[in-house]
Amino acid sequence: MPDLQVPTLEEVYTKKENIVVFNQLAVKIVMDSVSNEDYFAWLDRRIADIGQKVPGAQIAEKVNARNSPPLNIAVYYDTDDYRILATGALLRTSCNRITHAFCAFKMAQDEHSVRKDHRYVFAGEEKTTIQQAPTSREAVAIVGRLMARKDIEHPGTFLERSYGIRGEDLKPAISLDDYRYTFFVWLDKKDALRCSIDRAAVANLRLPEHEQIKKPVSEVELAIYPRISPEVAKDPRVVQVIQFLSDSLCQEFGVTITTDIKYQRAASALGIRRM
Repeated sequence: MPDLQVPTLEEVYTKKENIVVFNQLAVKIVMDSVSNEDYFAWLDRRIADIGQKVPGAQIAEKVNARNSPPLNIAVYYDTDDYRILATGALLRTSCNRITHAFCAFKMAQDEHSVRKDHRYVFAGEEKTTIQQAPTSREAVAIVGRLMARKDIEHPGTFLERSYGIRGEDLKPAISLDDYRYTFFVWLDKKDALRCSIDRAAVANLRLPEHEQIKKPVSEVELAIYPRISPEVAKDPRVVQVIQFLSDSLCQEFGVTITTDIKYQRAASALGIRRM
């Protein structure tokens, strides 16, 4: 188990105008070999006993969370030679037809499994265009215009500052259609974690459309709740719950924690090599 620590030097979540910064503590577990039936049976057992393992902890799910998971579509951008892929960072758009559309640059995780996520939130016609067809020429053009802007901070400026890779040099690389089955963990009835099993289908956008065969990628993500209160963030039980749930999954199913992000796992599934 990595040395997990909730961010302390910066706020977990801040928002200013169109930019959101989220310092996300998370553990990812490979779940390709585990069926939904077995996973939900495991989750039901944890709902029953988590309060005994971590006092004050409770698991909650939204109505129909298991029957109607939202579909989020991500489009990962990279250079021609996949320079971002090898870093453990990413630049992508993410959207849901109903709720959101944003562009994000997420840094590689640090020694405490925290990744800094910088998001530019789209609005108006740009939001609608990306929500309706995130891989379309029009959506890609919107991202290109954002990457070229010099008057504001945006994911491309953070990417260049961190890795020396210009946003103007990026183009779509991989699409990821993700059905996310979410549950939440409360501590004394307060939000602490937002967790999910993600069932994704990935495709190589640099192949001709008729050759873009989708491959499956699955994982569980155990992550702090974005708007976790400062008081709960300081509670040692946050890390205890992540450790308990991850240990339980690994022991039950013989699965492993991974430091690879979805973009890297998608590339591996599609036979795309890291440079």
